This record gives sequence, structure tokens and C-alpha cells, in this order.
Amino acid sequence: MNFNKIYIVDYSKLGISLLPTFLRKLKIFSWLDTLMTPIKNTHNDFLKYRKKVNYKLSHNSQVCYLQKVLNDAYDAELKRIYIENGLFLQALYVYTPEEELPVYIGTQYIYSDEDLKKEQNDFIVNIPIELRPVAPIALEGFLSDIKALINEYKLASKTYKIQWIE
Repeated sequence: MNFNKIYIVDYSKLGISLLPTFLRKLKIFSWLDTLMTPIKNTHNDFLKYRKKVNYKLSHNSQVCYLQKVLNDAYDAELKRIYIENGLFLQALYVYTPEEELPVYIGTQYIYSDEDLKKEQNDFIVNIPIELRPVAPIALEGFLSDIKALINEYKLASKTYKIQWIE
């Protein structure tokens, strides 16, 4: 169901139609229009807020939606920002002969404790280098803004890294 037409109100016309017929004069129309200005401004603010909330509600933490939100905010024309999965290193346990458990390794890699302790991210946000601000303060502000946007939409348990790409 489309509820967009519910919020279309012409307050000038409404004020005039609620005015008694014997008071419908040009000066009173102007005075009434002046009185309606704050209501019109509040209504416009409400419509902007409604549009923003509807946008937020129609996007979630799925990769396709998060990419769309980032591209809409920072690269609307070319849409070059994309998200890829992070690298997960899982520990592989090799048992001793006394434990009598399977030792088959196959094509698995054995990682050191140092590799497993390194930061592992659930996803990587790739941003074109052309969007990177030159000034250090502008870069800090850009990263702060983009992190806030990502944190707003991502799941709480997910970690990410921002990476600049050529």
C-alpha cells in the first residue's frame, strides 16, 4: 500500500477553506498564509525526516545494502566502493600418536600462534584511492564519518577493515 499521498497537504488551501466565507478577503488570506508558515516549515521538516527514516528502514547489514549505502553517501556516480569477505585463519590441531586421534592433514595449512593472534576481520571495505582526502584532518574526518556509517548498519559482532584500492 502506498501511503505517500497521505502526507501531501496544501496548508494555504486548507486555511482558506476553513475560513468562514464572510472573512475571505485578500488581507486575511495574506495574514493567514503568514500564520501558516511555521506549520508549513514543520511539515517540510517532517517529510525530510520521514524520507531519511524510510531510507534507513529499507537498508540493513546485508552486504548488498551496506555497499549501496556507502556508495550513495560517498561515490554516488561511479559506485566503486565494494565489500569483500575477510580472511579467516582457523587453527589446525595435529594430535600425538598417544591420543589415537586422526592426523590426516590433507591440503590444510598449519598456522603459527602469531598468525592466529593477528587481527582477523569479518569483512573488508574497499574504497578507491581517488576518494581519499589529501589533508590529514580531512582524512581523519572522512574515516570517522565512514566508520560511523558502517557501524550504524553492520551487525554488532562483526569486525571490519577499511582498505584503499587503486
